[in-house]
Amino acid sequence: MTEQVDFYFDIVSPYSFLAATQIAELEAKTAAKVTWKPISLGSLFKKLGNAAPLSNMPKINHMFGQDLPRLAKYFKVEYKKPEVFPTDTRLVQAALAVSSAEQRADLTRALYQAYWCEGRDVAPLEVAEEVLGKELTALGGSDEARAALKGFTDELIERGGFGAPIFFWKDQMYFGSDRLPVLTNDLLAAKG
Repeated sequence: MTEQVDFYFDIVSPYSFLAATQIAELEAKTAAKVTWKPISLGSLFKKLGNAAPLSNMPKINHMFGQDLPRLAKYFKVEYKKPEVFPTDTRLVQAALAVSSAEQRADLTRALYQAYWCEGRDVAPLEVAEEVLGKELTALGGSDEARAALKGFTDELIERGGFGAPIFFWKDQMYFGSDRLPVLTNDLLAAKG
């Protein structure tokens, strides 16, 4: 039986980016299937009454000055601080929410490439259209897309989620890109 893992993410989250770069390896090692579920991190924080980590300047300085470059080197992935951080990802996240499940991982990786590897702001319409295509970007502005994004965000809250990245396997939550080795170990142990 193939194990199912849910991955909740927002393009604006640098640790979601790092987690996304490791999912193919997790799937290859464990034969698990990961379902990519875009959320609105801003809406999630607002609904839960959490302050975004951006209000903590020492944390931001550490994140961009040390932690992200170090983790990118460790994971052997390209990284460039985005020219605009944070950025408004509601349009691209809503577009991802209504994209087909089969295309969502590749589309998300393309957005991560533009934002976290090339440092480009993905909020401008022309960048979103370049990465996602005009049709999907236009769909991202629809009520249907906003409702789908809200649905994924509400689903995460109902499951006890509070940030991103979050992985769920069965009823177990794994928060943070650094939990992927633990999730991998747990999936392998379940296989026996």
